[in-house]
Amino acid sequence: MNLRNKTLLAIASTLAGLLGVLHLVASTIVLDGFTQLEKKEAERNVERVRGAFFNYLDEYKAIHYERAVWDETYAFITNPNAQYPNRNLRPEDFHLLKTNFILLLNLKGELVLGKGYDFQDQKAIPIPPQLLQRLGENGKNPNFQGILLIPGSDPMAMAAGPVLPTEGKGTPGGTLIFARYLDTGEIDRLEKLTHLSITTYRLDNPQLDAKLQQITNQINRTVTQPILVQALNRETMAGYTVLPDIHNQPALLLQIDLPREIYRQGQKSLGYLIVSILGVGILFIPLSLLLLEKILLQRLSSLCVGVRHITNFTQLSERVSVMGEDELSSLAVSINTMLAALESKAHECSLERQKVDRLLLNILPEQIADRLKHEEQTIADSFAEVTVLFADIVGFTQLATQIPPTELVALLNEIFSRFDLLAEKYNLEKIKTIGDAYMIVSGIPIPRPDHAQAMADMALEMQQTIGQFNAETGSSFNIRIGIHTGPVVAGVIGIKKFIYDLWGDTVNIASRMESHGLPGCIQVTEATYQQLKHQYLFEKRGNIHVKGKGEMTVYLLQASIKTDQVQLCSTQ
Repeated sequence: MNLRNKTLLAIASTLAGLLGVLHLVASTIVLDGFTQLEKKEAERNVERVRGAFFNYLDEYKAIHYERAVWDETYAFITNPNAQYPNRNLRPEDFHLLKTNFILLLNLKGELVLGKGYDFQDQKAIPIPPQLLQRLGENGKNPNFQGILLIPGSDPMAMAAGPVLPTEGKGTPGGTLIFARYLDTGEIDRLEKLTHLSITTYRLDNPQLDAKLQQITNQINRTVTQPILVQALNRETMAGYTVLPDIHNQPALLLQIDLPREIYRQGQKSLGYLIVSILGVGILFIPLSLLLLEKILLQRLSSLCVGVRHITNFTQLSERVSVMGEDELSSLAVSINTMLAALESKAHECSLERQKVDRLLLNILPEQIADRLKHEEQTIADSFAEVTVLFADIVGFTQLATQIPPTELVALLNEIFSRFDLLAEKYNLEKIKTIGDAYMIVSGIPIPRPDHAQAMADMALEMQQTIGQFNAETGSSFNIRIGIHTGPVVAGVIGIKKFIYDLWGDTVNIASRMESHGLPGCIQVTEATYQQLKHQYLFEKRGNIHVKGKGEMTVYLLQASIKTDQVQLCSTQ
């Protein structure tokens, strides 16, 4: 058998074997990867629906709060009069508040005022007796938000809380309760908001389908994520989640139907890949035979050996041997020219890659930058416990109106550059600056057990740095610092000018600690204090009212027990 036939047989056999292996691998690995990606995307969409629903309840609670914490409501509940319902329980008020029922209870839990309104029929409706009966199960002065199921009617979104004066302080005068039907119109609004198909099932329905009941039981047994995803068929996937009622018992089962676009795309991509390789293989065989007929096998073999050696060992500085003065020698010269160009370009690329890497590491943590280099599509990680710090330069906004912008930026750059050096010193992660505010976190992207201690040392040295800066420049700057410890979600936002950022209640509380703090002081929450109380000196400031959180106990960090330098900061 001549070389041409041997080559043809070898290429055909290799191509057939490659196609078989590729099909097997792609079917078991690639499609499985698409299936897992599809599942994650479905879970993300279900979580988005859950988030939209809880945001819906939060918005309803916020509307309720505006009426509950109001001098006019407080005056009425403590001294009922006829003017209040005439002014505040009109049909247009029900439309404005987007609520079907408004109830006012005194401190004994007795109904003082209650009205209902039907948006569709635009008329007053009575308060269902079951509603009052179910509310009585929550005590005389309930305070909650959530879902309530009443037999014979649509589910209700509920919001209840104490009636207080406008400033939000003082002795409650009673309880204000809002109730809104979760009818098809409200579900349609959530569908438009999320662009998803949503179906709700009442879990108190004795005729609930057995399969749906089984799904509900399976979700209720889930500890981490109350979400279940199942493929209904080759075209549709369904995500399920359970929403609790005001007693934290399962109330509604949500079914979100999703098209299996990712799975179909995976199958299509697999087909395209196999067809493409087959087409390339069919073209490759005659081209290979044509080359064999027109060249010298020995010189070709020598040239191939030289090229293979350079390829295997990636030695771009080496060159292939040049023999003769024909087309093959010209090819060898061209290869050498290409190798020289590649060597030069590789060196240039290496230098540019180093510049890019340095620039990227100035924007993102090293671990996150590595994940981006590997083309990870979604970077979002949960951290069970980190410590977040917000710092703000007191009086800097007023100073901005008094000095030129270039001088202002130079001052801010000098201060924040010193803070950046401290962040490197304590191995902390700077997140961003917003105006004259500085945000930093300890414990990400690599968790560390001493995240709170490192942040405390950073905060104390930030105050020392401001003092040194004032002494050097004759300035009188002061900073206000807030710290909180808790869970966060961290990730990369966007595809252009992206940023590594944090989300979660921990971030909001840390910001509130700073904005509610004292100039020249480091204010920390109870969670941070418990982490540091045996290693640092604190002064208990007491309870302060924090917007969105209510009363919180806070402390002022004074110094480390290991040092004699005490930060003179007091609430006195």
